[in-house]
Amino acid sequence: MRKLTDVELEIIKERLESLSLSYIEIYNELFDHYVTALEQVDSKEFVEKKEILDDEFAWSVVHHMEKELLKNVSQELQSSQLEALKFWKMDFWRVFGIFTYTVLLIFIYKTISLDVMMAFAFLPGFGVITALLYHSGNNFWFSFNPRYFRPRNVILQAAVGRYLFVLNSSNFFFFITSIILINNNLENSAMILMLFYSTFLNLYALSLYHSINLKTFKLIKP
Repeated sequence: MRKLTDVELEIIKERLESLSLSYIEIYNELFDHYVTALEQVDSKEFVEKKEILDDEFAWSVVHHMEKELLKNVSQELQSSQLEALKFWKMDFWRVFGIFTYTVLLIFIYKTISLDVMMAFAFLPGFGVITALLYHSGNNFWFSFNPRYFRPRNVILQAAVGRYLFVLNSSNFFFFITSIILINNNLENSAMILMLFYSTFLNLYALSLYHSINLKTFKLIKP
């Protein structure tokens, strides 16, 4: 077994970057596979062996790997969330925090307005998503180079995807219902609906937060 040169390692990285891989886990897995396989052959056989690996891990194969990875992680995350959402298993401070924030929203509604209360209602959910972005290593990254692509953490992708799906699927019902209530001078009913809606979304976001170990950014097994 030999050690690959810097030039050979760069060739492998260029190949993987050309695939525009979605997830860093797939990138690392393929990189390790390429390195291990190519260390077994002589430098004269490097190009030939690499081409075999390129055919073995064509874009269609890699794309299927990504779909399966996201599917499996989403299922595991769902199981962890269901465990985290069991209200009777929550510790005192988590329940107290949820109750206190609901009281705060009512206070904002009574002293300011329903619109301001709506703005505050979504802060915990956005805070959770921001925390996940930060701890995943994908925080606020941006490049002006349109050809540069950075793989994401699949757990982050699954978590944000699940939250956005729940948010978008429930938004339509909530806003249509709240508009009807307000137009019929039922603002108090709209406020109660808003409390239920925001509490549900915040609980869902917290279930994501408590399903992931932020230090290792791994799923917490139920």
